[in-house]
Amino acid sequence: MHIAMFIGSLPGGGAERTFLTLAQAFAEQGHTVDLVVSQLRGELVRQIPASVNAVVLGRSGYLSFLRTMYVLPKAVGRKLLPAIIRSPLKKIRSLPNLTRYLIRESPDILLSSTTVSNLISLWAAQRAKVRTAFYVKQDNTLAEAFPEASDPLGRIVPGLVADWYPRADGIVAVSSGLCDELHRLASVPRDRIHVLYNPVDLKRIATLSEENLDDPWFQAGQPPVIVSAGRLHPQKDFPTLLQAMKLLGSDPKIRLVILGEGQERTALEGLIRQLGLKERARLVGFRTNPYAYMSRASAFVLSSAWEGLSNVLIEALACGCRIVSTDCPYGPSEILKSGEYGLLVPVRNPEALAAGIRKILNEPSPKEKNKQRSQMYDMHAIAAQYIGLFSSVKKCLPNHGES
Repeated sequence: MHIAMFIGSLPGGGAERTFLTLAQAFAEQGHTVDLVVSQLRGELVRQIPASVNAVVLGRSGYLSFLRTMYVLPKAVGRKLLPAIIRSPLKKIRSLPNLTRYLIRESPDILLSSTTVSNLISLWAAQRAKVRTAFYVKQDNTLAEAFPEASDPLGRIVPGLVADWYPRADGIVAVSSGLCDELHRLASVPRDRIHVLYNPVDLKRIATLSEENLDDPWFQAGQPPVIVSAGRLHPQKDFPTLLQAMKLLGSDPKIRLVILGEGQERTALEGLIRQLGLKERARLVGFRTNPYAYMSRASAFVLSSAWEGLSNVLIEALACGCRIVSTDCPYGPSEILKSGEYGLLVPVRNPEALAAGIRKILNEPSPKEKNKQRSQMYDMHAIAAQYIGLFSSVKKCLPNHGES
């Protein structure tokens, strides 16, 4: 197959990382893969597999963009215009170029990821009227990702999802919880949604986890080190984790390393100082190899307020970590099988999180058990599930332009 995969850009988030992993798996199975991006930017640009073609759309000029808006249904245009000016939907300016790409290349499949990119791909489908089969992949929760009623994007997204997602040839949710939410909030029929977990490259993780780690905290004889990872963003709720560290005290002297970068760095650095944790908690930034940290951690902790699935939990399993996670919507309970493969604690509860960390540090290592659990997320097995889904669609006539 000729598979096109569309996403806005490549920051260091889990949705983008798993999209690259999936692209690599498709290519290794012999398919032609185009990674189509609005802009070639972000920490993961250097990790685009050599076997994958990078197609950079860029943003169209305003005149071309306005022509595109004109052909969309008037109701959609009226909803979008204020959001385009004040929200991330500014990247919709790649829509004309995506349409031209589809007409020029006519791939067998277009798979998009993340809510806004999914909507852009479906609007491009309406314009291009090609025989391409269109699939959208929902990676995060609508309710939490767009929570503010005052945000023009937050007000319109559920309605746009309800109107446009059913026009796709297939809808993929990365967890059962997201499947339920799409049905509940956006009225997407359950029988149109396929639950396919995110893939991980287990061989790569195994290799990278054994690389040397030049960090004095991880040397023999040092106190226990807790590792967490993710964008420095409210979704990951690192303040609750830092408050839990404060509650743990200094006997034993447990330390915390947070991997990742993002908008909350300044606030989190201030909170570390405020809580008196400068000697016990560090923000080390984005790391291309987080697995060297995970494999040497005394435990991995996820403090998120919400998730779509949580790729870092799967990666922590693959590294054989002890795990403590919030039981947030959605994903952790599914990944950890309701607590069989790690402790689950309430969201935004520093006391419960601190107690969970104390408990897990006294439990035997679950290394082999957790590594075995991670096998169900192997990238080749997940890619085969996608190919099976793609192959089940028989395109006869281009019908994406129909209302």
